[in-house]
Amino acid sequence: MVRFFGRENELDMLKDIYDAPGSSMVVLYGRRRVGKTELSREFLKDRKGLYFFIETKSEELLLNDLEAGIETITGMRPRLESFDDLFPVLFGIEEKLVIVFDEFQNLAKVNPDLFSKFQKHWDSYHRENDHMFIMIGSYIGMMKKIFEESKEPLFGRATSILNIRPFTFAESYSFLSGMNPMDFEEAMKTYFILGGVPKYLLLSGQFHQPDAMQMFRKLFVEMKILLEEAKNILILEFGSEHKGYFSILEGIASGKSTPKEISDYTAIPPATVSKYLHELVHRYEIVRKEEPVTGGGKRNGRYFLDDNFFTFWFRFIHKYYGVFEIDPERAEQLVLKDINTYFGYAFEDVAKEILISCNKQGLLPLRFTDIGRWWSKDTEIDLIAFDRIEHEALFCEVKWKHLTETDARKIVTSLKKKSEKVSGKWNSHYCLIGKSIENKEELPFLTLDLADLEEHLKARI
Repeated sequence: MVRFFGRENELDMLKDIYDAPGSSMVVLYGRRRVGKTELSREFLKDRKGLYFFIETKSEELLLNDLEAGIETITGMRPRLESFDDLFPVLFGIEEKLVIVFDEFQNLAKVNPDLFSKFQKHWDSYHRENDHMFIMIGSYIGMMKKIFEESKEPLFGRATSILNIRPFTFAESYSFLSGMNPMDFEEAMKTYFILGGVPKYLLLSGQFHQPDAMQMFRKLFVEMKILLEEAKNILILEFGSEHKGYFSILEGIASGKSTPKEISDYTAIPPATVSKYLHELVHRYEIVRKEEPVTGGGKRNGRYFLDDNFFTFWFRFIHKYYGVFEIDPERAEQLVLKDINTYFGYAFEDVAKEILISCNKQGLLPLRFTDIGRWWSKDTEIDLIAFDRIEHEALFCEVKWKHLTETDARKIVTSLKKKSEKVSGKWNSHYCLIGKSIENKEELPFLTLDLADLEEHLKARI
């Protein structure tokens, strides 16, 4: 049995809101399988409350479920003829309650007027007691529309809106290690494929696949548990426009990071690509836009998927979906052919995460205040970390390779030349991160390999 894991910050935030006087409305949104329901259940453990799952069924049947739920805590079953009867009953309970509505956005399918009714009763009653309402939603675009668009009835009513994100690599490694002993490199590759989604990591642990590619074969090829996962999630999110969004996501996952590159790859007109990208960044939060960490500009922005699982799925599963259907063995070979290139891109984000962690502990030659990728024309640097107050910079290259001492020195020599193109005068430091680095203690620059990263993370667990 796997116990509830992590989410200490989120639980602390919920506790602070609960302890504050007055009623509160908290919105928890995030992609499916990320653990929103488990978080709410963990929070409910030591508090009196109600949990309602909003199924897409008739209003009458849903009200029957709500009647039964209220009966479990009051001992009396109310008669609910409509949702107009529900809210006076809930607000009429004097003892402080936590009331959870899971998949709250489904109320729109039950009755589109229910959000207006909820707003009317909230405005009328919420000052009369200290109840805490938690609204959970997996349709990110819909939840943001309900609570953040000014024309919507519930706009401005939420006390707090929390985006429940997948685990970081450090959290994922701790989660995986808690289930089964796992080699550090294989745990990292598992994270590159599954991302930090607790449900997928749990599947990996349940089938006890210590090798990441064996895990891929089990979950995507043999049992096909995750073969259609992203498609099933995102068709529900995007609706009838999903084909256009899917094409753009495949392009980004394949390394096309500018609007022009994406337009050329997908054959979608530039204006339409720009519209879709804006929605993917701001409404759905699946894509992030990055600009060079210094000396860039909005016109020099690049786009990246913000979820390893979606990146992997669009780069390999969606791209070769027909092959997976007719010849799974051939499809697996196509994945293996390009997987290390993908791991190299994913490794950059983990390197950034580890550098941020080291920075907080004062383990680096500077204390940086900003970190990110940098590019200009035909020159790119994987990561630059700045202390703009002291004018110090850490220039870093990230390689998903086993590096000899000669390799390491050549890479950093090239890095130094590239760093001269970065605007500004800096007291420069250099860093190389790789799978392994030969004779790293002899090198005159900062080096970090998987052994160092593992030691750092184990010290934190």
